[in-house]
Amino acid sequence: MQKILLLIGLFSCTAFSAAAQSAVTGTVSGRDSLPLPGVSVRNIRTNSMTISNGNGAYSIAAGPGDTLFFSAMGYLSVGMRAELVPAELRLRTLVTSLPGVEVVQKTRRRDSLETREEFRAAFNFRRPKVHEVVMITPVGIGVNIHKLYKALSFANNKRAETFKRRLITHEQDQFIDERFSRELVAARTGLSGDSLTRFMNSFRPDYKFTVEAPDYDFILYIITACGKFRRGQPATP
Repeated sequence: MQKILLLIGLFSCTAFSAAAQSAVTGTVSGRDSLPLPGVSVRNIRTNSMTISNGNGAYSIAAGPGDTLFFSAMGYLSVGMRAELVPAELRLRTLVTSLPGVEVVQKTRRRDSLETREEFRAAFNFRRPKVHEVVMITPVGIGVNIHKLYKALSFANNKRAETFKRRLITHEQDQFIDERFSRELVAARTGLSGDSLTRFMNSFRPDYKFTVEAPDYDFILYIITACGKFRRGQPATP
């Protein structure tokens, strides 16, 4: 009797495992509908990977809610949930020269330079040092009245420092908004509307990571964070 129960238990576990994770199969093609061989298909959760064959066909194990990441040289990478992957996935050609993107970057930099020029006093502000206020001369001790006034204006000094920090924070926020854009996030996650807004507010990357992360790591962060968002998990502090 115990052997029968054990066999039934093993059969149930095997059936549950098979139901929880099955093979996702399909083909990958380019914009001209020709099959793409050598496309990397990665399951983000399990970190398993496969490569499409000469006919663009692939097969990879994935469960409900898993995210599959498709990447190929010369094409835009795509990440989407396993159950949403179409039977024939078409990858878009990667444009190596994007004048539009370059213009945005130059505009942001020009805006930053104009901001620093406009508020030069705030960016260059610092408290005067003692030797700048009190000067020892051959005829005695002198005082620079203008420097002394600046040193004693404690309220104004604090406001200038606070304003400078706010200007720098504004510049950093502009850079994050430019790279962590709604268009990029929507293309990589499939989110839209209120869901897209909530995701971008909850999983907004910090300035240091946004500046230093390569394109692959930055896109991988978006896809991994989207998986957490769909599962209702909070953003990692």
